[in-house]
Amino acid sequence: MTHARRAGTLTVVLAAAAAATLAGCDGGIGATLTYDDTEKTKVTEIVLTGGSGDVMIKTAAVDGTHIKRVVRNGEEPPPTYRLNGSVLTVDTACGGLCSVSYEIEAPTGVAVHGRLSSGEISLTGVGDTDVTVTSGNIRIRDATAPVRLAAHSGDIEVRGSTAATQVETTSGDVLASGVHAFRARSTSGDVQIDLAVPASVTAQANSGNVDLSVPTGRYAVRTSTGSGDAEVGSVTNDPTSPHVLTLSTSSGDVYVSQR
Repeated sequence: MTHARRAGTLTVVLAAAAAATLAGCDGGIGATLTYDDTEKTKVTEIVLTGGSGDVMIKTAAVDGTHIKRVVRNGEEPPPTYRLNGSVLTVDTACGGLCSVSYEIEAPTGVAVHGRLSSGEISLTGVGDTDVTVTSGNIRIRDATAPVRLAAHSGDIEVRGSTAATQVETTSGDVLASGVHAFRARSTSGDVQIDLAVPASVTAQANSGNVDLSVPTGRYAVRTSTGSGDAEVGSVTNDPTSPHVLTLSTSSGDVYVSQR
């Protein structure tokens, strides 16, 4: 059964009205309205959709899900999130110039999927993830399941991902640290990766540098540069290793270092 959510309880509405008054407006253009809701259902998946708005999701050892919504440039919005079984869909659009940003605390391991047109996405401790933003940055920390991220115009930052990760940005940098198996592509921007354990990496920068730091081990190193240099350093290159490093640039340098 699907439940569409409006702007909380009477207490929440009063708090929002007070916030609008302090902002010098009556809930119209320029208003900033804040709502807090708690859903008792154990959410297993969060779906992102909408236009312009930020989404921050963190997880904890909880059964319910806490949802804070900040509505900008609008009156009391129509339903902006809905719960269908254990799937929570959040919408950052609310008509006209209105936008909704979210701060969500959900159960550990919640999956996150979806697409935003414009906004910042910040995820901590989530499970299986597949998200895209047209204009904005994506940051993810301590993911526990496979991750797929795409930003057409924006940077991507990944920290502490323990499962296979795949990222792509058209115009922006990729920064990854403490990660395992990793695939990255940047059309215009640098790619910097710091592996936590020996693993395979595929990294491509059409216009930018690729900089990879790996722990001690044996790797099958494959580099290619169209216009630039490749420097492998002290990494032990073993063509038979299961840990394959495939690194390429069209216009830029490739650096590989062992720590």
